[in-house]
Amino acid sequence: MNILNQLFLAVILGLGGWIWYQGSTIDEMTAENQAQAQTIKQQEEANQALNVALQQEREAVIEQQQRNEEIERVALENVESVKTIIKTQPCYRTKLPQSALERLYK
Repeated sequence: MNILNQLFLAVILGLGGWIWYQGSTIDEMTAENQAQAQTIKQQEEANQALNVALQQEREAVIEQQQRNEEIERVALENVESVKTIIKTQPCYRTKLPQSALERLYK
């Protein structure tokens, strides 16, 4: 009986040690999982901020393109106005439109 008691005690201690080890492994995995969840949350916030910045940049580029197109349109109008005046009027007596003069000075 003494051997049976010792064997039983060894099995109980072994199971207790195994349960303790599993519990500590679960605790470590839970802590790691929480750390990863926090990292994921921070990355999502950073991605959202980058998406907002990207959208603002796109809007700024579109706005700048519109400004450039308007400037180009006005410049072409001025060029055409000067060409028309040169072709149809005696140049030495014709006064250029103010917008054409301003464009030539630039």
